[in-house]
Amino acid sequence: MTRRLFAAVALALVASAGSAQTEDAPEAHTFQVLEGVVYLDGRVLPDAVPDDLDLSGYTMDPLEYSGAIVPVLEVDGVAWVLEGERLVRLDQSSRAGQSVYILPEATPDPSLMADLPRDRVRPFVEEAYMRDVAERNRSLFEGMQREQRMENDVMALATEVRSLPQGDERTRLRSRLRDLLSGLLALKHENRAAEIEEAAARLDAARRGLAFREEHHDQIVDGRLRELVGDE
Repeated sequence: MTRRLFAAVALALVASAGSAQTEDAPEAHTFQVLEGVVYLDGRVLPDAVPDDLDLSGYTMDPLEYSGAIVPVLEVDGVAWVLEGERLVRLDQSSRAGQSVYILPEATPDPSLMADLPRDRVRPFVEEAYMRDVAERNRSLFEGMQREQRMENDVMALATEVRSLPQGDERTRLRSRLRDLLSGLLALKHENRAAEIEEAAARLDAARRGLAFREEHHDQIVDGRLRELVGDE
């Protein structure tokens, strides 16, 4: 049997009521499988692999993650999510039913990406963007996930419609396809508007930061000078 092992990320659940909220930067972690042994932040998780999961001989490059994403493995078509310090079947975990966003198994050396054809570079750029969105804007990420699912539904239904001869069933499904396309377009408008709003907010913040640095130019230079020469 052909076996696959790769990394993915899944949305974490919304924090439960009464849980602490913080504005601190999310804690970063590193997940890795090395010759069937699971590591978290360089530490072996001795009880991570359940009896019905065979990872013997398998290795996965380190996966860095933080914020609203957690590691997921797929082995022989079954997804396993890291909960606490143990791998649990995704469909039996607290995240059952949530969307899983697949990451590439390897990322090209950035120094070589400029020489790659655009159609090969684009997936890595999109993966990086989606990971960034997942960490900073959960609502937008979920909207973009819904958009992708609707795109898939549109393509599947369009294929079904094309396969049918002229008649009532084709007319019915064609009408359904039109409704689906209308809903997809509305969702695209909503998602793009959210992206524009977020980009505008980040641009405003960048402008305020630049204005502050310009206003305090001399203080910043003097502080950096003291830091470089070791003055107190």
